[in-house]
Order: sequence, then structure tokens, then C-alpha cells
Amino acid sequence: MKTKMLLMIGVLIIAFAAMVAPVMAATNTTITGNPAKTISVTVNGGPIGLVLNAGSTASDSTTESLTVASNSPGWTVSVKDALDGSKPSAGQMVDYGGASYGTLALASHMSVGSASQAGFTGTTVVLSGTDQAIETGAGDYTAANTFTNTALTFSQPVAITDSVLPTGHTYRIIVTFTGNTP
Repeated sequence: MKTKMLLMIGVLIIAFAAMVAPVMAATNTTITGNPAKTISVTVNGGPIGLVLNAGSTASDSTTESLTVASNSPGWTVSVKDALDGSKPSAGQMVDYGGASYGTLALASHMSVGSASQAGFTGTTVVLSGTDQAIETGAGDYTAANTFTNTALTFSQPVAITDSVLPTGHTYRIIVTFTGNTP
């Protein structure tokens, strides 16, 4: 009887262990992600002091450069005259007396350009109050990169009829660069 009881207890222990034993199963989860599109635009250099000579074009291609970093192909960098400080005419250098703008402006608009590099195309535009692309990243992933110290060229035609300003005044323009990802 003792043997039957021990056998019965043993069978019950095995049956109970089989019922409470954890069921082993493998399961997977998929994790995906894609970083948000981003662009960083930095203008390197300092203020430019153009030498304006009547009947010629003043140009600077050594003072300012642009650094662009983006993770998105097809990015653009645009340029415009944002008419900072109540400047009266877009794209033109205007008389500035240190505190405010006057009404005299150079007859011609300034041009701003950027050279091409591997991964993006640069171009030159005549400055206005509207964003115009001067750099466009390639449509493939070669444009997802950092492009450093790309020379910027600023050109200002000066007419013989452009007025000389009084002491303490200069012709001035503030150029605004904007990065965009598609």
C-alpha cells in the first residue's frame, strides 16, 4: 500500500509539474526608425568692406564661406535681402548712416554665388527680397553630408552715376541665408 501510495504521489507530482511548467515560445519584435530631416547652415567670416569704384564691379570671393550639414538629399540653401532695419529697396546696397537707412541706393542689384562641389550644385543669383537657391544638394544620398568652407562670391556693379555719400555714411546690405530640406 505504501508503494502504491508512493507511486500515486510520484505520478501526481509529474502531472502537476507538467501542468505548471512554463511554455517556451520565441517571439520577435521589429524596431525601425528614420531620423528627422535636418540642415545646418553657417556663414563663416566677417563683415565685407567692398571697394566701390565707379564704372567697375566690386567683388569679394575670399572673406565669406558657407558650411552646410544635412542628412537629407536634395537640400537647398537660399539667399535674399531680408530688408533688415527698414531698408527701403531689396537687393540693392542702400545709404546707411549708422542708425538708419537713407533713400540713396546703388543702381544695380548685388549678385551672390556659390561654387559647386561633389554632392551639390552651386549657382549665382541676383539678390532680391525673395529666397533664391544658390546651393542644391544632389538627389541621392551623396548630398547627406557636411560641406565646409564653400567660398561665397559677392559682386556689386557700380555705375558712374552712383552718388558718393557724405562722411559717416556707407552703402550697406545684409544678406540672409536659409537652409531647407525637401
